[in-house]
Parts: sequence; structure tokens; C-alpha cells
Amino acid sequence: MSVFAERSPVVPGMATSRAVATALALAVGGGLVSFAGVILFRLAGGALGIADTDAYAVADIGVQLGFAVVAVGYLLTADDRSRYVKFSRPTVEDVAWIVALPGVAVAMTPVLTTILPVLGVAVPSHSHSSVGTAELLLQQPVLWAVAVPALYVFAAPAEELLYRGIVQGRLRPHLGTAGIVLVSGVAFGLMHALTYLFASGPLVYTAISTGAFGLVWAFVYERTENLAVTAVSHALFWTVPFSTLLPIH
Repeated sequence: MSVFAERSPVVPGMATSRAVATALALAVGGGLVSFAGVILFRLAGGALGIADTDAYAVADIGVQLGFAVVAVGYLLTADDRSRYVKFSRPTVEDVAWIVALPGVAVAMTPVLTTILPVLGVAVPSHSHSSVGTAELLLQQPVLWAVAVPALYVFAAPAEELLYRGIVQGRLRPHLGTAGIVLVSGVAFGLMHALTYLFASGPLVYTAISTGAFGLVWAFVYERTENLAVTAVSHALFWTVPFSTLLPIH
């Protein structure tokens, strides 16, 4: 039996098209509003005189400020918020997913960096931008006092609420599990591509790789229906140097 057979679409036709369009619009909206979040975060850092500190570098929540604004704005218009906001105490299976997800994402990186150049896609010389955060935390454990509230309590839950809770919650009455995972992955990759528009680096690789990561996180959310799982695993991916700890090259 297919792992995607557990949920089937229940509302066909134009309603499905509107749901997909809304999900993608939310992804784009989150990406666009995140620019304002980054600007606000940088202005605040400059005004407080902390922009050059390691603590400020770890507490990099500018992008997620934008996600939070879009998520809260959407929830204020929603009739059934419980459909989108699903946090619960993790089960044993949930804990297994929390631990496994970052490792799966790290294992995907060498696969992508091997296959994509064959297809003509340029890849970065480094693995992931969050390696800097993980290294800072490894070198200065005191910075965990900043990372936990900034990344675990705010940033990761805000990102997961929008791209898993709301995007997938919007799709769920209209698509089966495979469709939800696919659209959510595309939305996640699209958002990251937008955030890289004004940065130097391989834009196409960013869109494809983050879209692939998004597929994995989307599938796990469909399995667990618990944002605590994807949020904690997402924060772990940012803060723990799995690429160094795991024998994956």
C-alpha cells in the first residue's frame, strides 16, 4: 500500500484550484513580507548597537517576523483556526521524527550536490547557511540562552505555522497526501527563492534544494499533524552541526 493513500481529496474542481492558488499566494506573501521583517530586525539591531555581536547573529529572526505577520493575518480571517494551529505533546513516534528529520535533510545535501550539477545547476561551495549559527553555538554554548527563545520558541514555530500549518491546512480538504506534500514543497522552495533574489548565490539550487527539504517536512507533518514536531526539528537543523556530527559527505 502506498504511504500516500491514507488521505484522499474530497472537494474537486474550482475549489481545489482556489486552495492551491491560496497556498502559493501565502508562500509568496510570506517571502515578500519577510523582506520587511529583515529590514526591521536590522534597524533594531543597529539602533540597539548589537548588530555586530554573535548574539544578534544567532537571534536572526527577521525573515520569520514576516512569516508571523502573514500567518497571524490569515488566522484572523479564518473561521476554524484549530484546522491550522496544531501543536500537541509529542508521542514516541513524533520524537523519532524530530531526531530523524535533520539527519535526513543533511543526507539529502550530497545527493543534490551530486545530481544537480549533472543537470547544469550550479551548487554552492558550502552546505547550508545555518552552519554558521551551529558553529557559534558549538564554540560559545552560552549563546543557547539566545537561540532557544529566538529560534526554538519563535522563529521555527512561526515558519512552520505558515508553511506547514496554514499552507497544508488550506490544502487538506481538497488534495490527497501526495498532492499536499507536492504543493507544500513547491511553496517552500518558492519562498526561499524569493528570499534569495537580492543575495549572491545559486538561486535555482536554493529553490530546488529547499523545495526538496520542504517535501520531507511536509510529509512528516501529514504523518504527525503536530507542528511541534516540524518546528523543533527545523530549529535543530539550524542549531546543531549535523553535517559535522554525521558521517555524510
